[in-house]
Amino acid sequence: MQFAFLKLPMASKIWRENLSSIAFASLSMALLFTLLSIYLGQKNLRLSAHYQAEVLAGKLAYKLKMNDVKGLETSILKASEHSDFLSVLVYDKNAQALVAWNDLKQFEKNSSVPASELIDQAQSKLQIAMLTTDIPVFYEDEIIGKIQMSSSIRWLYLQALLSLLCALFTACVISLISAFYLSKRQLRRLAPLSDLDTVSHQVATLNDYSLRVRLHEGHELNHLHQQFNQIMDGIESWETDRQSEMRERQEAERRLDILSNHDSLTKLPNRKYFQQLLGSCIKEACELQQLAALMFIDLDNFKALNEQFGYEAGDLILATIANRLSATLRNTDSLCRVDGDEFAAILPQIESPEMALALAERLIHAINRPMSLRGKKIVVNGNIGIACCPLHAKEARLLLNNTDLALKNAKASGKNTYLLFSHANVVPVRLTQQQRQV
Repeated sequence: MQFAFLKLPMASKIWRENLSSIAFASLSMALLFTLLSIYLGQKNLRLSAHYQAEVLAGKLAYKLKMNDVKGLETSILKASEHSDFLSVLVYDKNAQALVAWNDLKQFEKNSSVPASELIDQAQSKLQIAMLTTDIPVFYEDEIIGKIQMSSSIRWLYLQALLSLLCALFTACVISLISAFYLSKRQLRRLAPLSDLDTVSHQVATLNDYSLRVRLHEGHELNHLHQQFNQIMDGIESWETDRQSEMRERQEAERRLDILSNHDSLTKLPNRKYFQQLLGSCIKEACELQQLAALMFIDLDNFKALNEQFGYEAGDLILATIANRLSATLRNTDSLCRVDGDEFAAILPQIESPEMALALAERLIHAINRPMSLRGKKIVVNGNIGIACCPLHAKEARLLLNNTDLALKNAKASGKNTYLLFSHANVVPVRLTQQQRQV
């Protein structure tokens, strides 16, 4: 038998419910069968013991009449060879024990056995370990004594145990087979519901509204699938329209954000966005006790180049310089256009002011690289002012002011250079050969 279908959640639940119900009924029948077997067994045991006692009474009647103890003992010994009784007590007509034969295959002293009462018909008493049968002994229609015989009921327990094991085994086999075929038949009838449950779960988990339930032709539950698929068609159409509308809105918001926070020419963050970036950088540097730097980068004689070559050429110069500066800066740095020909670079997590100076020197070299403009080679010069946070300032307004002072002094010191702000005064800072290598 193939139990692969039981891996399905609903199939497993149906299987367990069917198995538990059928198993309960089967085990109940097994218990009733065992009880019936015990009842019939003890009844047969009583009949067998009664018969053995009557046979023994017939053999002992004459000897008991003659009070022949030796003869009684001999007859009991012979009878024990062909019977399974445990003990035999022979009482005379005065109800006194005449012969006592115990389960050790020995004869006891009569005095150790208490007197009893005579009876006129057979009696039996079932105990835990034995069955005791009392039967009167008649001789010529006269009661001359009584025989009390005890038989073992061990075989009754063995029979009951064997019956119980057989009944349990049969109940288990019947339960498994019945539950399997019943579950398979039920699942075949409920197959449309199972498919509907699986697809609806996938829809809820994956949010995939394109899923559909396959139709079961001729099945009485097929209309559920048709209705579900119609509902999914409507939801999918609605979801498609909603997603399309959301994408259009996100694209519009993205374009608006770009227009609001970025320069249309260089695609760099504008002054508005620069203020936000600077504030976040200063806050992080102060909280983490790290060094950050701010650079103002200004181009020399840009107005003259605009007048000489035109505004379109000026835009090309600005875009080229922006690309060069972006390529020179680190991935973690932020380059912004804050004015016509002025840029600002935010440098978080620098190791020392010398690192900012080394980067500023590379930026000057990048600006100074010649470029071709309308068939002419031109060289653009620039100046850079630098201030560090929290070394020179711990708040944005003061850091901007110190950086601007450093830029103005760089221009005043001869142009095409870079200066680091100092609290005493702003003086040119030149790197040594070793610092440039760093």
